[in-house]
Amino acid sequence: MKKVGKKVWGVLVALLLMLPTMTGLVSTTQAHAASDNATIILHKKKMTTLPDPTIQNTGKEMSEFDQYDGLSDVEFKIYDVTAEYYAARAEGKSVEEAQAAVKDLTTGTAIDTQVTDSNGDLTFANLPKKSGDHDAVYVIAETPKDGVTSADNMVVAFPVYEMNADGTYTDNELDTIHLYPKNTVSVDGSMKLTKTGSDNQKLNGAEFEISKEEAGVTKYLSGVKDGLYVWSENEADAKQFVTGNTYGIGDNDFTEVTGNEGELIVNGLEVGDYKITETKAPEGAALIDGETVNDFTITEDNTSDKPVLVDVKNDTAPEITKKVEGHDYNIGDLIKYTITVKIPDGIANTEGDIYTKFNIVDSHNAALTYVQGATGESLTVNGQAIDFDVNPINDDGFTVIPNIDQLKKYAGKTLTFTYFMKLNDKADPDVDYENTAELDTDPDFDHKPTPPVDVVTGGKRFVKVDGASKDELAGAEFVVRDANSDTAKYLKIDPTTKEVTWVDSEADATTFTTGADGLVDVTGLDYGTYYLEETKAPTDYVKLTDRIEFEVAEGSYGKPGSLVDPKEVANTHKGTLPSTGGKGIIAFVVVGLVAIAGAIVYFARNKKHAEI
Repeated sequence: MKKVGKKVWGVLVALLLMLPTMTGLVSTTQAHAASDNATIILHKKKMTTLPDPTIQNTGKEMSEFDQYDGLSDVEFKIYDVTAEYYAARAEGKSVEEAQAAVKDLTTGTAIDTQVTDSNGDLTFANLPKKSGDHDAVYVIAETPKDGVTSADNMVVAFPVYEMNADGTYTDNELDTIHLYPKNTVSVDGSMKLTKTGSDNQKLNGAEFEISKEEAGVTKYLSGVKDGLYVWSENEADAKQFVTGNTYGIGDNDFTEVTGNEGELIVNGLEVGDYKITETKAPEGAALIDGETVNDFTITEDNTSDKPVLVDVKNDTAPEITKKVEGHDYNIGDLIKYTITVKIPDGIANTEGDIYTKFNIVDSHNAALTYVQGATGESLTVNGQAIDFDVNPINDDGFTVIPNIDQLKKYAGKTLTFTYFMKLNDKADPDVDYENTAELDTDPDFDHKPTPPVDVVTGGKRFVKVDGASKDELAGAEFVVRDANSDTAKYLKIDPTTKEVTWVDSEADATTFTTGADGLVDVTGLDYGTYYLEETKAPTDYVKLTDRIEFEVAEGSYGKPGSLVDPKEVANTHKGTLPSTGGKGIIAFVVVGLVAIAGAIVYFARNKKHAEI
């Protein structure tokens, strides 16, 4: 009994030193084994601190370890050390001393190698209970793994009998032996994710889940228990981690505190490989394929002061720009506009947020008219034409509908829409007519319109007056020419559309005729120098022989309600003769008679003086 007690004490000491040793009691009085082969099943458990050292392996399944999750992907090798064990015994070493002598004999060839499965279990099957002429003795050694404190080597000597809780053995020889090697794992790992949008702004509110593969099984981080994270094979159980927060391990739940804008920090991770998957984009953003799932690896160095860094992007409202070529125009001239916008990366998504439309909405003043299909109109990416429709077209805007399938080929590239508009008959001089654009997409964003771009037309006012009295004169007729030359072109304004053209013939030109107020308004012109040419003067006035140079410029006409004073164009009145029989002839006759009488008197006096 003293020898048996010593053996039991040796087993207890081995357990305390993390040497979960199963020793067989070799005795001719023990029952014969039920089988020539045995199976050893290891249950690898995950712990942050070692359990009560007095808990020892019994060879059977033990509920004491059910509270711990299994530790997967840990490799174990088993070696046959029978010969070395019995050589030590032959030298007079005790059972315990012989076990100590062989426990580190792991340099030879292992007879089997296994890796724990997703539950932390592995099986060494069909192990012979005999090796040569002796009961077999095996050493089981754990292969070191980062982040895991390895269990000490285990010595198993056959035959193995079930052990009682008090350390004594029963008469029940075991063919299947359950062992619980004891380990601790490090939970100091940290991961920091930064979430940004298309324009690199930090985004709060994105949701993520963390998963890992254990022996081919996907598990999702779902909870906290006994100072360790809990992992579930059911994705529905996965914890949703939200950017803008920092998470860690609490007593039996996650800790959560507000963190930096757009950052997600998860502390308390074990060493290993993980995936972090975005499950929901923030409000006003959309997922991007290729950005949704990211792999990361926690090493022993990735503590909270040196976390693994992960960057994830979302689509946010793309920046859309609009430009206009020029500023001042004749009414009816084609005005070239260009809209550019980056095609979102997420448009190529195959799952998650899928774009069903990516439309450009143009909004403009009613004084502008869209010229659909004008020469030069195009929708392109990198010079490649994209099919599109324009619908609807209203007085104040239109919608460009690109072919989505074609856009998917150019995710991340710049889309350019070139088109033309013109000022119409509603356009007043010196008024800025604005045009903006914005996107209409699905998924929707908080799209903002472009800053407005504007165009303007100009004009000049004239008033026909008497050069002396300054009275307004009706009936004067003018044309406008584009140069001070007899070969210059003439201005023609369509009476309905107010569109401006320049013609070669005066007969085709627009004639401006003064009314009772003497006014002539020349409008709808772009900025520049022009010439007013009088083709007919008012009745009894002298027609001007020189053209009048004038400038159309900003403010040269004035806005409705505050028009600029018109430029005076004066004419000289022609000389007049009295009509026959009128009062006016008497004066002339009197003057004539007086002149004649004076002449007679003069000549009479001269004759008289001559005779004397």
